[in-house]
Amino acid sequence: MLSHFDAKLDTIHNSVHQMQDSLNFMKTTVGELEGRIGSNQDELSRLETRIKQLEKQNSYLAEKVEDVENWSRASNIRLLRVPEGSEGRDMIGFVGQLLIQLFGQDKLPSPPVIERAHRSPGTPNPNPKAGPRPILVRFLHFQDKLNILRLSRDKKELLFKGNRVHIYPAFSAGFMEKRRLFTTVKKKLRDLNIEYAMQYPATLRVQVAGKRLFFRSPDEAEIFILQHTRKMQLLDNENKIPIDKKRLHTLQNIKMHIKDSIS
Repeated sequence: MLSHFDAKLDTIHNSVHQMQDSLNFMKTTVGELEGRIGSNQDELSRLETRIKQLEKQNSYLAEKVEDVENWSRASNIRLLRVPEGSEGRDMIGFVGQLLIQLFGQDKLPSPPVIERAHRSPGTPNPNPKAGPRPILVRFLHFQDKLNILRLSRDKKELLFKGNRVHIYPAFSAGFMEKRRLFTTVKKKLRDLNIEYAMQYPATLRVQVAGKRLFFRSPDEAEIFILQHTRKMQLLDNENKIPIDKKRLHTLQNIKMHIKDSIS
């Protein structure tokens, strides 16, 4: 009887030992897994930091490349809506005479020196609604480009063969997109009769109350417009107050005069 009980007890002890060994093994395994997870988390943190550094570096290099590209186009302009085929076989000669025709010989006595001139790459679009391809022009002298842009702003409307021609600086697509973000802001400034201009690369300069303000993002400019509008409304309300006081003073004088007359 006792031997049978001892045998069962030994079996239980063996089972307990096996369970204890299993628990110890699992404990060791969990510890190793925790260590690996900790190492992986550290490595992940290092990788995230490295990715942020690379993204920042990539953004910086992309801006530098775009800046170099735009500086290489510093003397370039784009002519829009000039009918296809008008240039014949001599694009440079055509553009020189076109500029004189657009501005007049009194403003542009002789054509500026042009290094290169050509249509945008590609074939003409047969769809008339698509419009003619832009003409890209590179001047030998940067000042000639500035002069042409100034004349274009002054004359406002440029006509050639019944088409309204537009002249713009020739910058990269990324650069132009940054400037296009200010379109809504510029319209609001025009509505408020506030003088503004775009400066290189994509900075909005505002002239107000004898001061020059610079905004590098549309959001900054929107905040300024909101504050300026509120300020003008307050000034407008303040200007109305003295008129009411003056009327009140006049009424009081009339009342006193009537009272004196009655007495």
